[in-house]
Amino acid sequence: MTKRFARLVMLAPVFTAQLVVAQVMAAQGPPPPPTVFPMSRDTIIGRIADLRRIHTPEGIEVMEPVEVNGSTQWISIRGLNRANPILLFVHGGPGSAMLASTWAYQKPWEDFFTVVNYDQRAVGKNWSPADTGRLRPTMTSEQHVQDAEVIVRHVLKKLGQQRLIVMGWSAGTGFTKTLVQRHPELFHAWVGMGVGGGGTGARDVLYERLMEIARAANDTGALRELDTMKPGATGGPRGIERALALRKWARIYDGGWYGRPNLDLFFKLSDWGPEYSTGEADALIPATQWGARAITGGGTSSRSFAVPMFFLMGRYDLHTPYESARAYFDQIQAPRKEFITFERAAHFVMLEEPGRFLMTLVNELLPLAGGAKTFPVIATPPARR
Repeated sequence: MTKRFARLVMLAPVFTAQLVVAQVMAAQGPPPPPTVFPMSRDTIIGRIADLRRIHTPEGIEVMEPVEVNGSTQWISIRGLNRANPILLFVHGGPGSAMLASTWAYQKPWEDFFTVVNYDQRAVGKNWSPADTGRLRPTMTSEQHVQDAEVIVRHVLKKLGQQRLIVMGWSAGTGFTKTLVQRHPELFHAWVGMGVGGGGTGARDVLYERLMEIARAANDTGALRELDTMKPGATGGPRGIERALALRKWARIYDGGWYGRPNLDLFFKLSDWGPEYSTGEADALIPATQWGARAITGGGTSSRSFAVPMFFLMGRYDLHTPYESARAYFDQIQAPRKEFITFERAAHFVMLEEPGRFLMTLVNELLPLAGGAKTFPVIATPPARR
């Protein structure tokens, strides 16, 4: 055997492998065009939408407007199996719409639940076309209770179920407690994330905690500014303005999004949400600011409930102080109640500890609604070309 022939024999497997790769690539068609940077918003949201697309025949992926007590409110319904238990997420703020932020944390929930979100009246996706002058007098806690009931009944009818799990976040925990009190027959359980302990009293707890932290840190700038917000002080911010000013310092001291000094990233999540147009994403901040100042009233002060009650709280939450939520929890009566602490989280537990949050939903809440449904085996998978 000549050296040249021997070398050809040795290289034969390489040529064969290259031929196989070429044949496979030819069968797959041409490769996608290279990405052009910087990417446009349309490209980004298109890829996120494709990544999130519900691919199961049993699934549901719906975005639709619903007429709710004289206002149009957009809702999203998503899940791999529409027969799974329904989990209704009610955003907080007040006025902090979440439809276009759900891409950042919700996808794993959809394996186990049919997840419903809606932007509340005159905020988020609903803000630009809304007649805010007409709707402003209706921006009350009581109206939000009635709106949420319409959403609940609409979703139950659409999915053919009798009950759902409602999960309120922050300000969304207030009026949803009232709703489950009035209509316990509609709910498997109530879940609260960032539960408010009750009105100005909770804000006073926040003030005292911030003063304690600032003194320990010898933060003279914080102490000087906080002094203008002490209960009973004159000349300082009041009402919602005081609450927002206190929250600025809460974020600086790990009480907003744990490990971050501000919420800039949170408010940018909707920039990449497929649910919003560019104009709707651009309008989110003014819509949120309008909603926060327009909404009046609070949630129920009752301590007795006829459904299981779950508190999911970040240890370092200062937006809705952890200690106030714990004190409120200790006072309530319910068929079952659980207080679950996320040890390295503050007010955004689903973003701060997403894995443990998912485990909590699956282990604690899913069994209350009968568990996730099983999929039948598909004997002949469809051809996807």
